Amino acid sequence: MNPKVIPQQPVSLWRNRDYLLLWLGQTVSSLGTSCTQFAFPLLIMGLTHSIAAAGLAYSLEQLPYVLLSLPAGALVDRWPRKRVMLLSTFCLMVCVASIPLALLLTSGALQLLLLYAIAFALGAISLFYGLAELAALTWVVPKSQLPTAVAQNEVIVGSCSLIGPALGSLLFSITRLLPFVTDALSSLILLGSLLSIRSPMQDELRTERHHLLLEVREGLTWLWSQKVIRSIFLISSYVNLTITASALIVLDIVQQQHIPSVLYGLIVAAGGVGNLLGAALCPPLRRRIRFGLALGCALIVFVVLWPLYGFITTPLLLGAVFAGIALADSFRAVFMDSYRYAVVPDALQGRVSGLYRLILFSVLTLGSSALGMSLEHLGVLPTVGILWSGLILITVLLFLSRHMRQATFPQE
Repeated sequence: MNPKVIPQQPVSLWRNRDYLLLWLGQTVSSLGTSCTQFAFPLLIMGLTHSIAAAGLAYSLEQLPYVLLSLPAGALVDRWPRKRVMLLSTFCLMVCVASIPLALLLTSGALQLLLLYAIAFALGAISLFYGLAELAALTWVVPKSQLPTAVAQNEVIVGSCSLIGPALGSLLFSITRLLPFVTDALSSLILLGSLLSIRSPMQDELRTERHHLLLEVREGLTWLWSQKVIRSIFLISSYVNLTITASALIVLDIVQQQHIPSVLYGLIVAAGGVGNLLGAALCPPLRRRIRFGLALGCALIVFVVLWPLYGFITTPLLLGAVFAGIALADSFRAVFMDSYRYAVVPDALQGRVSGLYRLILFSVLTLGSSALGMSLEHLGVLPTVGILWSGLILITVLLFLSRHMRQATFPQE
Protein backbone atom coordinates (compact mmCIF):
# COMPACT_ATOMS: atom_id res chain seq x y z
CA MET A 1 0.00 0.00 0.00
CA ASN A 2 1.34 3.42 -0.93
CA PRO A 3 1.79 5.80 1.99
CA LYS A 4 -0.66 8.66 2.20
CA VAL A 5 0.73 11.82 0.62
CA ILE A 6 0.29 14.91 2.78
CA PRO A 7 0.41 18.14 0.75
CA GLN A 8 3.10 20.56 1.87
CA GLN A 9 1.78 23.73 3.47
CA PRO A 10 2.92 26.97 1.80
CA VAL A 11 5.52 28.97 3.68
CA SER A 12 4.25 31.89 5.78
CA LEU A 13 4.07 35.24 4.01
CA TRP A 14 6.46 36.65 6.62
CA ARG A 15 9.02 34.05 5.51
CA ASN A 16 8.34 34.51 1.79
CA ARG A 17 11.41 36.54 0.78
CA ASP A 18 10.16 37.69 -2.63
CA TYR A 19 6.77 38.71 -1.26
CA LEU A 20 8.34 40.68 1.59
CA LEU A 21 10.64 42.53 -0.79
CA LEU A 22 7.68 43.38 -3.03
CA TRP A 23 5.44 44.41 -0.11
CA LEU A 24 8.01 46.47 1.78
CA GLY A 25 9.19 48.24 -1.36
CA GLN A 26 5.62 49.02 -2.30
CA THR A 27 4.89 50.32 1.21
CA VAL A 28 7.70 52.89 1.06
CA SER A 29 6.83 53.86 -2.51
CA SER A 30 3.11 54.25 -1.71
CA LEU A 31 3.91 56.64 1.12
CA GLY A 32 6.06 58.71 -1.22
CA THR A 33 3.33 58.65 -3.87
CA SER A 34 0.76 59.87 -1.33
CA CYS A 35 3.00 62.88 -0.64
CA THR A 36 3.07 63.76 -4.34
CA GLN A 37 -0.69 63.24 -4.71
CA PHE A 38 -1.29 65.63 -1.82
CA ALA A 39 1.26 68.24 -2.86
CA PHE A 40 0.71 68.33 -6.63
CA PRO A 41 -2.73 70.06 -6.55
CA LEU A 42 -1.39 72.54 -3.97
CA LEU A 43 1.54 73.26 -6.25
CA ILE A 44 -0.71 73.90 -9.27
CA MET A 45 -3.03 76.14 -7.23
CA GLY A 46 -0.05 78.07 -5.86
CA LEU A 47 1.18 78.73 -9.39
CA THR A 48 -2.18 79.50 -11.04
CA HIS A 49 -4.52 80.47 -8.14
CA SER A 50 -7.13 78.37 -9.93
CA ILE A 51 -8.91 75.27 -8.63
CA ALA A 52 -9.93 74.48 -12.19
CA ALA A 53 -6.25 74.23 -13.17
CA ALA A 54 -5.63 71.84 -10.26
CA GLY A 55 -8.66 69.79 -11.29
CA LEU A 56 -7.33 69.56 -14.85
CA ALA A 57 -4.04 68.15 -13.58
CA TYR A 58 -5.95 65.49 -11.63
CA SER A 59 -8.02 64.61 -14.69
CA LEU A 60 -4.92 64.31 -16.87
CA GLU A 61 -3.42 61.86 -14.35
CA GLN A 62 -6.56 59.70 -14.51
CA LEU A 63 -7.03 59.93 -18.29
CA PRO A 64 -4.52 57.14 -19.19
CA TYR A 65 -6.64 54.64 -17.25
CA VAL A 66 -9.49 55.27 -19.68
CA LEU A 67 -7.42 55.55 -22.86
CA LEU A 68 -4.71 52.94 -22.33
CA SER A 69 -6.03 50.21 -20.01
CA LEU A 70 -6.90 47.70 -22.78
CA PRO A 71 -3.62 47.86 -24.75
CA ALA A 72 -1.59 48.18 -21.52
CA GLY A 73 -3.13 44.97 -20.17
CA ALA A 74 -2.29 43.06 -23.35
CA LEU A 75 1.27 44.41 -23.42
CA VAL A 76 1.87 43.51 -19.77
CA ASP A 77 0.83 39.93 -20.60
CA ARG A 78 3.35 39.95 -23.48
CA TRP A 79 6.30 41.49 -21.69
CA PRO A 80 8.35 40.21 -18.71
CA ARG A 81 6.54 41.54 -15.63
CA LYS A 82 9.66 42.13 -13.59
CA ARG A 83 11.19 44.18 -16.41
CA VAL A 84 7.97 46.21 -16.76
CA MET A 85 7.98 46.95 -13.02
CA LEU A 86 11.65 47.94 -13.00
CA LEU A 87 11.34 50.20 -16.04
CA SER A 88 8.10 51.75 -14.76
CA THR A 89 9.61 52.45 -11.34
CA PHE A 90 12.64 54.11 -12.94
CA CYS A 91 10.42 56.24 -15.21
CA LEU A 92 8.21 57.25 -12.25
CA MET A 93 11.32 58.32 -10.35
CA VAL A 94 12.47 60.42 -13.33
CA CYS A 95 9.02 62.01 -13.76
CA VAL A 96 8.69 62.96 -10.10
CA ALA A 97 12.26 64.28 -10.00
CA SER A 98 11.51 66.40 -13.08
CA ILE A 99 8.84 68.37 -11.17
CA PRO A 100 11.44 70.39 -9.21
CA LEU A 101 13.43 70.83 -12.43
CA ALA A 102 10.36 72.20 -14.21
CA LEU A 103 9.87 74.70 -11.38
CA LEU A 104 13.50 75.80 -11.35
CA LEU A 105 14.18 75.98 -15.09
CA THR A 106 10.89 77.22 -16.61
CA SER A 107 8.16 79.73 -15.91
CA GLY A 108 4.76 80.87 -17.09
CA ALA A 109 2.73 78.87 -19.58
CA LEU A 110 5.62 76.55 -20.46
CA GLN A 111 6.01 75.59 -16.80
CA LEU A 112 2.30 74.75 -16.51
CA LEU A 113 2.33 72.73 -19.74
CA LEU A 114 5.30 70.71 -18.49
CA LEU A 115 3.54 69.98 -15.21
CA TYR A 116 0.43 68.85 -17.10
CA ALA A 117 2.58 66.58 -19.28
CA ILE A 118 4.19 65.13 -16.15
CA ALA A 119 0.74 64.49 -14.64
CA PHE A 120 -0.32 62.50 -17.74
CA ALA A 121 2.98 60.60 -17.78
CA LEU A 122 2.64 59.71 -14.09
CA GLY A 123 -0.81 58.28 -14.73
CA ALA A 124 0.31 56.27 -17.78
CA ILE A 125 3.41 54.82 -16.11
CA SER A 126 1.48 54.02 -12.89
CA LEU A 127 -1.04 52.11 -15.02
CA PHE A 128 1.66 49.83 -16.44
CA TYR A 129 3.31 49.34 -13.06
CA GLY A 130 0.02 48.58 -11.32
CA LEU A 131 -1.04 45.97 -13.88
CA ALA A 132 2.34 44.22 -13.71
CA GLU A 133 2.49 44.38 -9.90
CA LEU A 134 -0.95 42.85 -9.39
CA ALA A 135 -0.19 40.07 -11.85
CA ALA A 136 3.17 39.43 -10.16
CA LEU A 137 1.47 39.14 -6.76
CA THR A 138 -0.48 36.08 -7.93
CA TRP A 139 2.84 34.42 -8.83
CA VAL A 140 4.84 35.07 -5.65
CA VAL A 141 1.91 34.28 -3.32
CA PRO A 142 -0.03 30.93 -3.24
CA LYS A 143 -3.79 31.15 -3.86
CA SER A 144 -4.57 30.15 -0.27
CA GLN A 145 -2.63 33.20 0.97
CA LEU A 146 -3.94 35.74 -1.54
CA PRO A 147 -6.63 37.15 0.82
CA THR A 148 -3.97 37.82 3.46
CA ALA A 149 -1.65 39.41 0.90
CA VAL A 150 -4.43 41.59 -0.53
CA ALA A 151 -5.47 42.56 3.00
CA GLN A 152 -1.91 43.62 3.76
CA ASN A 153 -1.92 45.72 0.59
CA GLU A 154 -5.15 47.29 1.85
CA VAL A 155 -3.34 48.09 5.10
CA ILE A 156 -0.84 50.06 3.01
CA VAL A 157 -3.71 52.02 1.43
CA GLY A 158 -5.31 52.76 4.81
CA SER A 159 -2.01 53.72 6.42
CA CYS A 160 -1.07 56.04 3.55
CA SER A 161 -4.49 57.72 3.72
CA LEU A 162 -3.75 58.46 7.39
CA ILE A 163 -0.06 59.38 7.23
CA GLY A 164 0.38 60.62 3.65
CA PRO A 165 -1.57 63.91 3.80
CA ALA A 166 0.01 64.88 7.13
CA LEU A 167 3.52 64.05 5.91
CA GLY A 168 2.93 65.74 2.55
CA SER A 169 1.60 68.86 4.28
CA LEU A 170 4.61 68.99 6.60
CA LEU A 171 7.11 68.57 3.76
CA PHE A 172 5.28 71.11 1.56
CA SER A 173 5.33 73.64 4.41
CA ILE A 174 9.13 73.31 4.65
CA THR A 175 9.60 73.79 0.91
CA ARG A 176 7.25 73.02 -1.96
CA LEU A 177 9.87 70.81 -3.65
CA LEU A 178 10.43 68.47 -0.70
CA PRO A 179 7.38 66.14 -1.21
CA PHE A 180 8.54 65.35 -4.75
CA VAL A 181 12.14 64.75 -3.71
CA THR A 182 10.84 62.37 -1.03
CA ASP A 183 8.71 60.52 -3.58
CA ALA A 184 11.69 60.15 -5.94
CA LEU A 185 13.78 58.68 -3.11
CA SER A 186 10.98 56.24 -2.25
CA SER A 187 10.97 55.07 -5.89
CA LEU A 188 14.71 54.47 -5.59
CA ILE A 189 14.06 52.20 -2.59
CA LEU A 190 11.37 50.31 -4.55
CA LEU A 191 13.81 49.91 -7.44
CA GLY A 192 16.36 48.28 -5.15
CA SER A 193 13.68 46.03 -3.68
CA LEU A 194 12.57 44.83 -7.12
CA LEU A 195 16.15 44.16 -8.20
CA SER A 196 16.56 41.86 -5.18
CA ILE A 197 13.56 39.68 -6.05
CA ARG A 198 14.61 36.31 -7.48
CA SER A 199 11.24 35.12 -8.81
CA PRO A 200 10.53 35.58 -12.56
CA MET A 201 6.99 36.61 -11.47
CA GLN A 202 5.27 34.67 -14.28
CA ASP A 203 5.11 31.50 -16.32
CA GLU A 204 7.28 31.19 -19.41
CA LEU A 205 6.38 33.85 -21.95
CA ARG A 206 4.36 32.74 -24.93
CA THR A 207 6.34 32.26 -28.10
CA GLU A 208 3.25 32.60 -30.30
CA ARG A 209 1.88 36.12 -30.50
CA HIS A 210 -1.13 37.53 -32.28
CA HIS A 211 -2.21 41.00 -33.23
CA LEU A 212 -2.68 43.20 -30.16
CA LEU A 213 -6.41 43.56 -30.84
CA LEU A 214 -6.80 39.78 -31.01
CA GLU A 215 -5.12 39.44 -27.64
CA VAL A 216 -7.42 42.09 -26.18
CA ARG A 217 -10.35 40.15 -27.64
CA GLU A 218 -9.04 37.00 -25.95
CA GLY A 219 -9.30 38.75 -22.59
CA LEU A 220 -12.80 40.01 -23.40
CA THR A 221 -13.93 36.53 -24.43
CA TRP A 222 -12.63 34.99 -21.21
CA LEU A 223 -14.28 37.69 -19.11
CA TRP A 224 -17.63 37.24 -20.86
CA SER A 225 -17.58 33.52 -20.01
CA GLN A 226 -17.12 34.19 -16.28
CA LYS A 227 -20.41 35.16 -14.64
CA VAL A 228 -18.97 35.75 -11.18
CA ILE A 229 -16.08 37.91 -12.42
CA ARG A 230 -18.46 39.94 -14.62
CA SER A 231 -20.70 40.57 -11.61
CA ILE A 232 -17.70 41.49 -9.47
CA PHE A 233 -16.57 44.09 -12.02
CA LEU A 234 -19.99 45.73 -12.18
CA ILE A 235 -20.55 45.70 -8.40
CA SER A 236 -17.05 46.99 -7.71
CA SER A 237 -17.40 49.84 -10.20
CA TYR A 238 -20.66 51.05 -8.64
CA VAL A 239 -19.39 50.71 -5.07
CA ASN A 240 -16.23 52.66 -5.94
CA LEU A 241 -18.47 55.38 -7.35
CA THR A 242 -20.34 55.53 -4.02
CA ILE A 243 -17.00 55.81 -2.19
CA THR A 244 -16.14 58.84 -4.34
CA ALA A 245 -19.63 60.18 -3.64
CA SER A 246 -19.10 59.60 0.08
CA ALA A 247 -16.10 61.95 0.12
CA LEU A 248 -17.93 64.60 -1.96
CA ILE A 249 -21.08 64.41 0.19
CA VAL A 250 -19.10 64.77 3.43
CA LEU A 251 -17.25 67.76 1.94
CA ASP A 252 -20.57 69.35 0.94
CA ILE A 253 -22.03 68.80 4.42
CA VAL A 254 -18.88 70.23 6.03
CA GLN A 255 -19.18 73.38 3.93
CA GLN A 256 -22.91 73.78 4.55
CA GLN A 257 -22.55 73.33 8.32
CA HIS A 258 -19.37 75.46 8.52
CA ILE A 259 -17.46 72.64 10.21
CA PRO A 260 -13.80 73.61 10.90
CA SER A 261 -11.17 72.18 8.57
CA VAL A 262 -9.47 70.42 11.50
CA LEU A 263 -12.63 68.40 12.18
CA TYR A 264 -12.99 67.66 8.47
CA GLY A 265 -9.47 66.23 8.54
CA LEU A 266 -10.46 63.99 11.46
CA ILE A 267 -13.54 62.78 9.57
CA VAL A 268 -11.36 61.81 6.60
CA ALA A 269 -8.84 60.17 8.94
CA ALA A 270 -11.68 58.06 10.37
CA GLY A 271 -12.03 56.56 6.88
CA GLY A 272 -8.41 55.44 7.04
CA VAL A 273 -9.09 53.78 10.40
CA GLY A 274 -12.08 51.99 8.85
CA ASN A 275 -9.89 50.75 5.98
CA LEU A 276 -7.36 49.32 8.41
CA LEU A 277 -10.03 47.55 10.50
CA GLY A 278 -11.68 46.09 7.39
CA ALA A 279 -8.37 44.76 6.12
CA ALA A 280 -7.58 43.23 9.52
CA LEU A 281 -10.93 41.40 9.64
CA CYS A 282 -10.62 39.78 6.21
CA PRO A 283 -8.04 36.96 6.69
CA PRO A 284 -9.75 35.31 9.71
CA LEU A 285 -13.27 35.75 8.32
CA ARG A 286 -12.32 34.41 4.88
CA ARG A 287 -11.88 30.95 6.39
CA ARG A 288 -15.34 31.06 8.00
CA ILE A 289 -17.60 32.82 5.50
CA ARG A 290 -18.42 31.83 1.93
CA PHE A 291 -17.30 34.38 -0.65
CA GLY A 292 -20.80 35.24 -1.90
CA LEU A 293 -22.18 35.63 1.64
CA ALA A 294 -19.28 37.86 2.71
CA LEU A 295 -19.82 40.12 -0.29
CA GLY A 296 -23.55 40.30 0.43
CA CYS A 297 -22.90 41.25 4.08
CA ALA A 298 -20.59 44.07 2.99
CA LEU A 299 -23.27 45.44 0.65
CA ILE A 300 -25.89 45.25 3.43
CA VAL A 301 -23.66 47.47 5.58
CA PHE A 302 -23.57 49.97 2.70
CA VAL A 303 -27.37 49.87 2.41
CA VAL A 304 -27.87 50.40 6.16
CA LEU A 305 -25.33 53.22 6.62
CA TRP A 306 -25.64 55.12 3.35
CA PRO A 307 -29.02 56.92 3.93
CA LEU A 308 -27.66 58.40 7.19
CA TYR A 309 -25.72 60.88 5.05
CA GLY A 310 -29.05 62.52 4.21
CA PHE A 311 -29.82 63.44 7.81
CA ILE A 312 -26.71 63.72 10.02
CA THR A 313 -24.72 66.93 10.31
CA THR A 314 -22.53 66.54 13.42
CA PRO A 315 -18.81 65.79 12.89
CA LEU A 316 -18.79 62.80 15.28
CA LEU A 317 -21.63 61.00 13.50
CA LEU A 318 -20.23 61.90 10.08
CA GLY A 319 -16.89 60.39 11.08
CA ALA A 320 -18.60 57.23 12.38
CA VAL A 321 -20.59 56.71 9.16
CA PHE A 322 -17.57 57.52 6.99
CA ALA A 323 -15.47 54.99 8.95
CA GLY A 324 -18.20 52.32 8.77
CA ILE A 325 -18.55 52.67 5.01
CA ALA A 326 -14.76 52.61 4.58
CA LEU A 327 -14.59 49.41 6.69
CA ALA A 328 -17.25 47.70 4.56
CA ASP A 329 -15.55 48.85 1.37
CA SER A 330 -12.14 47.57 2.49
CA PHE A 331 -13.71 44.21 3.42
CA ARG A 332 -15.48 44.06 0.04
CA ALA A 333 -12.37 45.04 -1.91
CA VAL A 334 -10.14 42.41 -0.28
CA PHE A 335 -12.62 39.60 -0.94
CA MET A 336 -13.29 40.68 -4.54
CA ASP A 337 -9.66 41.27 -5.47
CA SER A 338 -8.50 38.01 -3.87
CA TYR A 339 -11.12 36.07 -5.80
CA ARG A 340 -10.24 37.78 -9.07
CA TYR A 341 -6.50 37.22 -8.72
CA ALA A 342 -7.03 33.55 -7.86
CA VAL A 343 -9.46 32.80 -10.71
CA VAL A 344 -7.88 34.66 -13.63
CA PRO A 345 -5.32 32.52 -15.56
CA ASP A 346 -1.74 33.75 -15.21
CA ALA A 347 -1.43 34.48 -18.94
CA LEU A 348 -4.52 36.76 -18.82
CA GLN A 349 -3.83 38.69 -15.61
CA GLY A 350 -2.75 41.89 -17.38
CA ARG A 351 -5.62 41.95 -19.86
CA VAL A 352 -8.33 41.21 -17.31
CA SER A 353 -6.94 43.80 -14.88
CA GLY A 354 -6.81 46.28 -17.78
CA LEU A 355 -10.47 45.61 -18.56
CA TYR A 356 -11.35 46.10 -14.91
CA ARG A 357 -9.57 49.44 -14.77
CA LEU A 358 -11.17 50.58 -18.01
CA ILE A 359 -14.65 49.86 -16.62
CA LEU A 360 -13.85 51.31 -13.21
CA PHE A 361 -12.29 54.58 -14.37
CA SER A 362 -14.91 55.09 -17.09
CA VAL A 363 -17.63 54.84 -14.43
CA LEU A 364 -15.69 57.13 -12.08
CA THR A 365 -14.97 59.71 -14.81
CA LEU A 366 -18.60 59.99 -15.92
CA GLY A 367 -20.09 59.39 -12.48
CA SER A 368 -18.01 62.02 -10.68
CA SER A 369 -19.24 64.72 -13.05
CA ALA A 370 -22.84 63.58 -12.55
CA LEU A 371 -22.35 63.55 -8.77
CA GLY A 372 -21.05 67.11 -8.75
CA MET A 373 -24.03 68.32 -10.81
CA SER A 374 -26.49 66.42 -8.63
CA LEU A 375 -25.07 67.86 -5.41
CA GLU A 376 -25.06 71.37 -6.84
CA HIS A 377 -28.56 71.34 -8.39
CA LEU A 378 -30.47 68.77 -6.30
CA GLY A 379 -28.74 68.83 -2.93
CA VAL A 380 -27.42 66.18 -0.55
CA LEU A 381 -30.63 64.30 0.29
CA PRO A 382 -31.78 63.59 -3.32
CA THR A 383 -28.23 62.59 -4.31
CA VAL A 384 -28.03 60.21 -1.35
CA GLY A 385 -31.41 58.75 -2.32
CA ILE A 386 -30.41 58.15 -5.94
CA LEU A 387 -27.21 56.34 -4.99
CA TRP A 388 -29.00 54.41 -2.22
CA SER A 389 -31.47 53.08 -4.80
CA GLY A 390 -28.55 51.70 -6.81
CA LEU A 391 -27.03 50.07 -3.72
CA ILE A 392 -30.33 48.38 -2.89
CA LEU A 393 -30.65 47.15 -6.48
CA ILE A 394 -27.19 45.54 -6.69
CA THR A 395 -27.62 43.99 -3.22
CA VAL A 396 -30.95 42.42 -4.21
CA LEU A 397 -29.51 41.17 -7.51
CA LEU A 398 -26.54 39.62 -5.68
CA PHE A 399 -28.77 37.61 -3.35
CA LEU A 400 -31.04 36.59 -6.25
CA SER A 401 -28.08 35.40 -8.33
CA ARG A 402 -27.40 31.71 -7.72
CA HIS A 403 -23.87 31.82 -9.11
CA MET A 404 -22.96 34.72 -6.79
CA ARG A 405 -24.55 33.14 -3.71
CA GLN A 406 -22.72 29.86 -4.29
CA ALA A 407 -19.36 31.35 -5.29
CA THR A 408 -16.47 30.04 -3.18
CA PHE A 409 -12.85 31.04 -3.05
CA PRO A 410 -10.82 28.69 -5.31
CA GLN A 411 -8.30 26.32 -3.73
CA GLU A 412 -4.71 25.73 -4.87
